[in-house]
Amino acid sequence: MTARVVVLGFDACEVTLVERWCDEGLLPNFACLRERSRAWDLASPMATLPGAIWPEINTGRGAARDGHFYVPNRLRTGEARLRATRADEIDAELYYWTIAGRAGRRIAVIDPVQAVPARDLGGVQLFEWGLHDRAFDVQSEPPAYLEALRARHGDHPVGSCDRHGESVAGYRALRDGLVRGAATKAAFASELLRAESLDLFSITFSESHCAGHQFWHLHDARHPWHARSAPADLRNALLDVYRAIDAAVGQVVDAAEAATVLAVFSHGMDLYFDGPQLLPEVLARLGYASGSARGLARALRVAKRYVTYLPRPVKAVIKGATRLRALHAPIASAGCLVDPFESPHTRAGIVYNNRCGAIRLNLAGREPHGCVAPGAEASRILDELARELAALRDPASGEPIVAETFTSAARFGPDHHPDLPDLIVVFRTDLDLIETCESPAVGRVHVPVYHPHAPRTGDHTPHSRLWASGAGLAANGTMGQGHVCDIAPTVLALLDVAAPAGLDGRALLDRTQFRGAPAMAAAPLA
Repeated sequence: MTARVVVLGFDACEVTLVERWCDEGLLPNFACLRERSRAWDLASPMATLPGAIWPEINTGRGAARDGHFYVPNRLRTGEARLRATRADEIDAELYYWTIAGRAGRRIAVIDPVQAVPARDLGGVQLFEWGLHDRAFDVQSEPPAYLEALRARHGDHPVGSCDRHGESVAGYRALRDGLVRGAATKAAFASELLRAESLDLFSITFSESHCAGHQFWHLHDARHPWHARSAPADLRNALLDVYRAIDAAVGQVVDAAEAATVLAVFSHGMDLYFDGPQLLPEVLARLGYASGSARGLARALRVAKRYVTYLPRPVKAVIKGATRLRALHAPIASAGCLVDPFESPHTRAGIVYNNRCGAIRLNLAGREPHGCVAPGAEASRILDELARELAALRDPASGEPIVAETFTSAARFGPDHHPDLPDLIVVFRTDLDLIETCESPAVGRVHVPVYHPHAPRTGDHTPHSRLWASGAGLAANGTMGQGHVCDIAPTVLALLDVAAPAGLDGRALLDRTQFRGAPAMAAAPLA
């Protein structure tokens, strides 16, 4: 059987590493794919709304319009508590594979990131079997597909990337689980491809995402936690996972006999620089938040000292607060044990935005406990915050730690989605780890990058890339320019499906650019 168009997604797979290891002969299937592909360097939301990367790939629509910029934990207009996005709040009809299926194309999609099923679509849809970001549920359409998959292959060997114990044995178990996971996904994907004749087959490998977060300090000698004495096999853990994905690529493309292959590198990995973790304490010291992380920690320490003498209900509250602070440091560091926007004393608080900081005003008429007047007062506060953030310095070098601040209104226009942050903060990535800052207004603030509940040493880069290959499509030595929103309309164009109105992307390819019959099988990879 065949697949007319195959989309290979590589989640947070650092394409510059892939290219280097291709040149060194370590990733033969990637190298073969690259050699016969046209390539585009893709702009992305990684410097504005990083968590929107996959929603934009999947739909061709910018997150500034739809608001899905941080699915795991977001403040919705009219609510005071940050919460995860629910599946019923996402429109599955916007995905390129849904549009193709509704147009009569035969589709199968395996592990799209931060996506939910479209009902009554036909074909096969499998969600969150082996993803780093498991935002919803492991499920399939039809449900019987997941039942049969589990009976034959089981679940992915890695349930949570962050729970490995940080021991030699734990890191080895994680590496081995990721390698097995990539191989298992390739095996059942190949079975599906050989059993079906498809117009579109889309599959995402997310093992690279987990490996990049967890193994970066083992791979990169620049990392302050790099241990040259680590066992040799662990120093190569990241490469091992990339090689497992490389083998999977060869297996899947061979099984698909695809006419056209699109390899999508969503974003990448590098050192964990961070900086957003400083913002809650900075806001508190500037007088905008309703408390400070330092005050919370001191109160908990004092309460624990006298817990023996307190009534049982009070003991339970204190112990629960202590556990909450340990398990949910980002929430606790916002200054109180409830969400900051539940307090009428909060004028500005953080919202989650991945590698970029994000601040939202507690705006009257928008937030339930809003205390900042829209208009002149809101503008004055945003201007003041931008000035104070620009004044933050790295104590070691004296350099500013913030590269840029901008409002969503200025960057995305007045019609942007109302859930977006009011102010976005982009931190520098040329100062090593940003754990300490100082300024005349806030003094010195120190908040470590490391969190025990998320022991990550690698974080995301804005390196997004598309490789396209197929019978009759000549490889091209020059790098084209595009945007991640171009991927969805490109897939639809290759399937001869009209793109719906309102997409922010454009097709980078269509069938007119292919010479000869597009139904020819691709040559086997290595």
